[in-house]
Amino acid sequence: MDKSRLEALPGVWLDHRRAVFLEPERVLAVADLHLGYAWAHRYNGQLMPLHPPDDLLARLSDLCSDYRPKHLAILGDIVHEAVPVTEIANEITELFTTLRGLCGLKLILGNHDKKLRKLASAVTEFEFVAQVEVEKFLLVHGDAPIEIPKDKMVLMGHEHPAISLGDGIKPAKFPCFLISHRVLLLPAFSLWAGGSNIRAYEFMSPLARKAAFTKAVAICGSKLLPVKIP
Repeated sequence: MDKSRLEALPGVWLDHRRAVFLEPERVLAVADLHLGYAWAHRYNGQLMPLHPPDDLLARLSDLCSDYRPKHLAILGDIVHEAVPVTEIANEITELFTTLRGLCGLKLILGNHDKKLRKLASAVTEFEFVAQVEVEKFLLVHGDAPIEIPKDKMVLMGHEHPAISLGDGIKPAKFPCFLISHRVLLLPAFSLWAGGSNIRAYEFMSPLARKAAFTKAVAICGSKLLPVKIP
């Protein structure tokens, strides 16, 4: 049995590569890329290693190649910080132009994306928005409070959820998806993001605090493991 994917809801597929595919709508969604994480920290005086290189673009390209979506939606925090570093600007340009050749792009701004429009000025044909509506889904970053329309389910990021699981000897933390009746919370796509343990963590977002999540789906390597919560 293939445990690398899970149909969480009809036509809503979770992928162990930290992505959600809305099959009928042909929309692939990821959240919290935090592109340029190491460069942003170095710019602010914190010496971060630059190797191994971030394989973010390769991972996104593989997902697009496998699912062949009509659109790829990035649910905010596209960059870690839009600081004036040439390498970050070049990575943004390469990311957008490469992905544009594979599918359409829906670029949602997150709280880390201040000044992103200016930094991405070399690719001005791309539109940045606060939210995207796709049939019965509302795609947002999740940091700002909103009223969820009655006929919509929210897909959001922002929280970097993870869950602690143990074998009776020593627990370990795994990135996870969280599911409630109205909200589907994605893990951070960035491998730099360790994630916050939902068993010992108060959500930052009003959306997440109100969601009343009933199920987590932990990403254990290349397998997905459903876990009832709390």
